[in-house]
Amino acid sequence: MESTELIERLRREGGFRLLPLLGGTGQVAGVHLTRFLPGGHLDVIQAWDEHWAVYARLPDVLDASAPFAVPVGTTVQSGPFRRIVAPLLPLQSGLTAR
Repeated sequence: MESTELIERLRREGGFRLLPLLGGTGQVAGVHLTRFLPGGHLDVIQAWDEHWAVYARLPDVLDASAPFAVPVGTTVQSGPFRRIVAPLLPLQSGLTAR
């Protein structure tokens, strides 16, 4: 399954919202997907291409006095886009984690 299909499934089946991911020059460098979960958590996926993505589940809180600090309880995983998103969607034939 291609990245465009996975992104559409994340939106349709996973409840993610799609936003552009900006690079240091302000140009679109990839995609940023987010969803709010019951219980006060936030899932974030950022992907630069099919080969490199990062996923984090973190508490839906931000300490304004330290906005760049990692919140306690954050889970992070990085790697190929396909592998990162596979656990977030129901697996179907043709979509395997690698």
